[in-house]
Amino acid sequence: MTSPRVTGALLRRTTATLVTVLALTGCSSGARPSADDAGQAPVDVPRDVATCESFAAADGQRARNGDTLPALSLPCLVPGEDVALDDLGDRPVLVNLWASWCGPCREEMPLLQAAYERSRDRIGVLGVDTEDTPSAAASLLADLDLTYAHVVDREKELLTELGAPGLPVTLAVAADGTILDRQIGQASADRLDELVSLLLADAASTPP
Repeated sequence: MTSPRVTGALLRRTTATLVTVLALTGCSSGARPSADDAGQAPVDVPRDVATCESFAAADGQRARNGDTLPALSLPCLVPGEDVALDDLGDRPVLVNLWASWCGPCREEMPLLQAAYERSRDRIGVLGVDTEDTPSAAASLLADLDLTYAHVVDREKELLTELGAPGLPVTLAVAADGTILDRQIGQASADRLDELVSLLLADAASTPP
């Protein structure tokens, strides 16, 4: 028979391991809104939030080297055309998967806004609101004064395709659609600068 003392020690070690994993990966989808909340009517998005027009598919077939985003089309948070994730146009894009219920997501989003304001003439920034509700997403954008574009992924299809254990996830996607680098979990300011630098270098090497 297993000693109660041994069982208690094992439980404590298991709990500590789970806490460490969640701290490293960010938010699991267990914190997501209820199904009833997910079905509520759309709400008004702050008027300063960008549309998704700049992510229209590029003309012609593009050469690809390595991993790419899956062939998913997601609706823009600002009403308009759906966005094809496997063809985000002709410039590099910083893609960030987030949700209003994810604390680490909220903490890093002002850094993404700053990157957008500094570099939007050379790279794109696209948020992917994941397994969230329209009202909560719109409220967060207003609270944080976020103005870069967002698409909506209610069923967390992209997160599942990427095989990531939780949010946030940030991807540096080259102009040809190749994923240059990825950050699983909350990114520091230095880490985001590293991803943006990759994209700026790609933009500089991409023919007009």
